[in-house]
Amino acid sequence: MKAILNFTFILASIAVAVCCKNKPALSPGNWETGTSTSVFTKYTQEEFNDFKKNGFKYLELGSWSFRKDSAEDRVLRCKRLKETLDSAGLIVWSIHLPYGSIYDISATDSQARERAVSELAEVIELGKIFGPKKYVIHGSSDIKNEEERAARIESCIASLKGLNEEVKKQGAQLALECLSRSCLGNTSTEILEIVNSAGNGIGICFDSNHLMQEKPEEFVKKAGGLICTVHISDYEGEKSLHWLPGRGNTNWANVVSALLKTGYRGPFMFEVKNKAGEPLIGAEELAGSWEFIKNEYYKTSPK
Repeated sequence: MKAILNFTFILASIAVAVCCKNKPALSPGNWETGTSTSVFTKYTQEEFNDFKKNGFKYLELGSWSFRKDSAEDRVLRCKRLKETLDSAGLIVWSIHLPYGSIYDISATDSQARERAVSELAEVIELGKIFGPKKYVIHGSSDIKNEEERAARIESCIASLKGLNEEVKKQGAQLALECLSRSCLGNTSTEILEIVNSAGNGIGICFDSNHLMQEKPEEFVKKAGGLICTVHISDYEGEKSLHWLPGRGNTNWANVVSALLKTGYRGPFMFEVKNKAGEPLIGAEELAGSWEFIKNEYYKTSPK
């Protein structure tokens, strides 16, 4: 019996050693990178190829991919886009569901809420063409009457529960995005209340440029392991700007450190937007920004 126990202990030790050897070190260098399609300007094969060449592996598709056309046209457009992405070697990590007043899942009017949920469920069904891992959703549009906030939260939770069932059919995960202004989920406290109440595997999308009431790294520390995807861009802490990281006042060393401590394994998804009258941001600029962020972290932490 003693010999059997010793042999079992040896096997367990070997298994632990192999596991530890294979487990990547907690470092941003272990994260894959990706970007939202918000940075694209042409949506051509050449542009997608350029992002792949510069080290990007994943994409988040914006809601433009699912704009209203006939059902046949929407399916055809998505299938063509999937072929283009496959040719470039890019993988759809996430789909950003449409947002705005007509897609407001927190509406207290039952007919408006049901219409919004139905519209989003159609997009989720269409999205399975791409096989995404995550579906990112906004909890509300701007709330103009704060007296409605509690009721809006309850509506949002009910909608999330229903839409989550549609997402889970695909083996994907629904992620509620932290938002700015008066929208639901504009603090870690509120978004945790909503996500924990909805439950059933719903996660959080951390958007680094939406937080006006707490620092991004503080949000990450509180949201912790519920963060399942990210939107990375810079701002000045006053309004959402979606700048290239390094242009604003975000402390990227702190943000990366906080994400690593939550156990977040990536990918590191940018959501930078090109704007009229400003220098064009392409694959090389975004890749350079990723090097900048890593270097900011390595200045204070070992590689």
